[in-house]
Amino acid sequence: MGNVDELLDGAVSSGQVSGAVGIATVQGCPSYLGAFGLRASASWGRMSGDTLFQADGLLRPVLAVAALQLVDSCVVGLDQPLRTVIPGLAAPRVLTGFTSEGTPLLRPARGEITLRRVLSHTAGLADGSWWRASADLFTPHGTLPAGAPGLALLADPGTRWLHYSDVDLVRLVIERLSGMTVVEYLEDEIFRELGMVDTGFDSGQRSRPWGRPEAAGVGGFCTTPRDYLEFVEAVLFQDQSVLSPESFALLCTNQIGALTVPATVSLTQARTPADLNFYPEIRLRSTMTGKWSLGFLVNLDGVPGGPEAGTLTCAGDANTYCWVDPAAGVAGLLFTQARPGRSEASEVLFARFQRAVYANRRTHREGDADGTTDDWPSDTLPN
Repeated sequence: MGNVDELLDGAVSSGQVSGAVGIATVQGCPSYLGAFGLRASASWGRMSGDTLFQADGLLRPVLAVAALQLVDSCVVGLDQPLRTVIPGLAAPRVLTGFTSEGTPLLRPARGEITLRRVLSHTAGLADGSWWRASADLFTPHGTLPAGAPGLALLADPGTRWLHYSDVDLVRLVIERLSGMTVVEYLEDEIFRELGMVDTGFDSGQRSRPWGRPEAAGVGGFCTTPRDYLEFVEAVLFQDQSVLSPESFALLCTNQIGALTVPATVSLTQARTPADLNFYPEIRLRSTMTGKWSLGFLVNLDGVPGGPEAGTLTCAGDANTYCWVDPAAGVAGLLFTQARPGRSEASEVLFARFQRAVYANRRTHREGDADGTTDDWPSDTLPN
């Protein structure tokens, strides 16, 4: 029964990672928490469920929930053109190629940039210099400077799935519509509501040891495994103090229709920036059919011995991962302190951790059937 503990402890003792915290919640079973190894520095002590990590990538579904709360409050419509909120999004153009001199060729975009498309990565935006240059055009008053070229897209809105760092744009929408900073909004409407007392943004003033202490500013989203489990469980159990059932459906199911999420990226075949479609989850599901909700990757294929079809996944850029499996009633997360140059070890460990959780779930159910139920081997979470 110690297979989950043995897995995480073994990953640390073998040098795959220097520290790991795994948490899982399973309907009908005790919750699991296992923490092994050290924080970023040996002087900071051992890992625990309350260790603070930088987890910027895990901010994406949190911001999606915040945006959907504004939809629930009828402050904005999912299909409302966002140019009505951010004038800088008006009159976008699409990159169609380059001249022999390297001058970009642009044409007017067909279709509107909407909140639904932004959250589902189908607005035509993409990572790279085109998006960053366009983001710089947003002034505090939401108008473009005189002579500014306008927003450049890599596809017409609604025609392709393209990953990009949507955090700044969603943040801007939330702030314009709520009249609050995104830090204030998330604290008031999500973190306090869910009891996420150690979650926030590192201003450089915090005294507790972080997973990556260089985090700073709004981009430095920091949380603990225990805290983030509160958010993950709110999604799994569809906590209606956070979102309406209709918005949870948008958060938890395919919202891109027949469009596809690439499973692999080939640099040798890239012809334009739109072909470079990197995203944090790409190496976690190279053989699966992926879609996107309004906050998560949606795996359409089940994993033998692991998550079932319809599982939601989010991966952070700092070796932080979570999943929500509504069909099985299972959710969990793995936060690791990766060794330099060994980030791929965390990805492999995450997949193994998931399988170990589901193996323990089967064992527990078999024990229930014959009256010999055993609990998880590590500390259980408080009720």
